[in-house]
Amino acid sequence: MSRFLFSLCVTFLLLQLQVFSQNAVKLTSDARKEVVNAVSKRLIDHYVYADTAARMAAYIKLKLKDGKYNGITDPVVFAEQLLADLRSVYADGHLLIRYDSRPSNLAQAPATPNNNDPFRELKEANFGFQKVEILPGNIGYLSMLSFRADPVYGMETMKGALRFVQYTNAIIIDLRSNGGGSQETATMLMGFFLDKKILVERFYNRYTKENTDYWTRPDSNFKDLWTKPVYVLTSHKSFSAAEMFAYDMKALKRVIIVGETTGGGAHGQFEADVTNGFTLQVPYWTSINPITKTNWERVGVEPDIKTNENAALETAEKEIFRTLISNAKTSTDSFNLAWQLELLESSNHPVNIDSLQLKKFVGTYGERTFTFEAGKLHYQRAGRPKFELEPLTKNRMRGKNNTYFKIEFINDANNDVNRIKVYYQDGRVEEASRNL
Repeated sequence: MSRFLFSLCVTFLLLQLQVFSQNAVKLTSDARKEVVNAVSKRLIDHYVYADTAARMAAYIKLKLKDGKYNGITDPVVFAEQLLADLRSVYADGHLLIRYDSRPSNLAQAPATPNNNDPFRELKEANFGFQKVEILPGNIGYLSMLSFRADPVYGMETMKGALRFVQYTNAIIIDLRSNGGGSQETATMLMGFFLDKKILVERFYNRYTKENTDYWTRPDSNFKDLWTKPVYVLTSHKSFSAAEMFAYDMKALKRVIIVGETTGGGAHGQFEADVTNGFTLQVPYWTSINPITKTNWERVGVEPDIKTNENAALETAEKEIFRTLISNAKTSTDSFNLAWQLELLESSNHPVNIDSLQLKKFVGTYGERTFTFEAGKLHYQRAGRPKFELEPLTKNRMRGKNNTYFKIEFINDANNDVNRIKVYYQDGRVEEASRNL
């Protein structure tokens, strides 16, 4: 960049900072009072627990009266302080206060074909589905970042994901980074794993004094899922609708939850302007599970198998394999599961074999030749393609990007590699000695 352009950029930034400084809002004592009173009224009128709302309002009004807010002129800092004070009375993760200097009646951007679509943002987020895949051992894996699937387009996306995993041995639903969404989506997903219509949640609206019931809807096109083992991964970040899915399915004894206790947010909220650029997200309904007669508010959902969030997936995989192997009906099933388990363990805990050891494997064993090229061990059978090998253990290798054969290098009494065993996924075993 030239010195002139650099100087021009610096001047522009300084002008922008000056404009920002001139336009920065400084709260007056009257403005702070207006915000406190407006927030208090919203809470008293709408907050899900009337007695808690009264205590919250009384607390921030007392702090205002005692001059505790006098030194706060920055509206963003004031919003943060008010939220901290309200949550000190009752730690509700759905309660939020924000400040936005922009007028709430700003003209909207001109409509375009894209933003005419009410589902555009949901489609771009794939309705919350981040990843769907088949893991070793024929384990289905669904990662969901949110519950945002609507009953039309989102339902089709959900069905597509479930079709992909419906014939697996077990399914893992990963909600470790799922911050919530809609209770309708959570109920939709539950319905695929249940064989009859079930009331899973009743939501009580404190403002209208009305209840809303959420019933699952079984789908006979997905009968294979009705008895499929389901494991749900959770963390402290799992929140709201993600917790609803985990909590209700656990109450039905339909899932095994692996990971950490969830965030503890069982309320629903609406957002409204209060005054002076401040908005308040007000929790106004709560959930009631028909089995437990309570919910997960502030306590979270306790996992069946507790482990750190980073270890949750591997822990679930091992638990699934343990169960599958113990229930295997034939020796072929046991062999295949053990085969997949070794692949899984090597994937979760990669083994490194140094160059010196790899070079000890180099040689010809019958019609199989092993070479050391570019720091990697390669394998070629006469008349067949060459494969790069990757380690499973210190003396067992597999072909890179394939799972149908494994090679074991065997030492003699002098600890020299003198023969190999080749294992195939169909159960065949072939042996060859190193050529002299």
